Amino acid sequence: MSLQPVTFELKDNYLLVTGHGVRKSLKDMVDTAVTIIRKAQETESTKMLVDYRQLDIQVRITEAFNIVKTYEQNLPQLRNITVAAVFERHHRDFASYWQEVSTRRGFTIKTFEDFSEAEKWLLGHP
Repeated sequence: MSLQPVTFELKDNYLLVTGHGVRKSLKDMVDTAVTIIRKAQETESTKMLVDYRQLDIQVRITEAFNIVKTYEQNLPQLRNITVAAVFERHHRDFASYWQEVSTRRGFTIKTFEDFSEAEKWLLGHP
């Protein structure tokens, strides 16, 4: 039995989101983002720790721009959520570009390669 694209665990101070499997298209990325935002709203979470270390991202780095554009158009409520996201080192370029575009567009998203650092930053963020 395969895992869902994302699984959730509600922690004391944040929603832990764990990505699984492969994302091969912009649609895959956006569909997952919609699922994540719905869960954040359902749990009234204003902080999320997104663990993408088990995720294989097979989309072009430039799709990060289109992902953020979709946030603006269809998921503006993400502006009310602080996101720390952990990626494997080989996805660093994608993660950095996604963070840069997101920040410029008014979202609070910071990427990390270390889970503990991400959690520390998230819990210390107002």
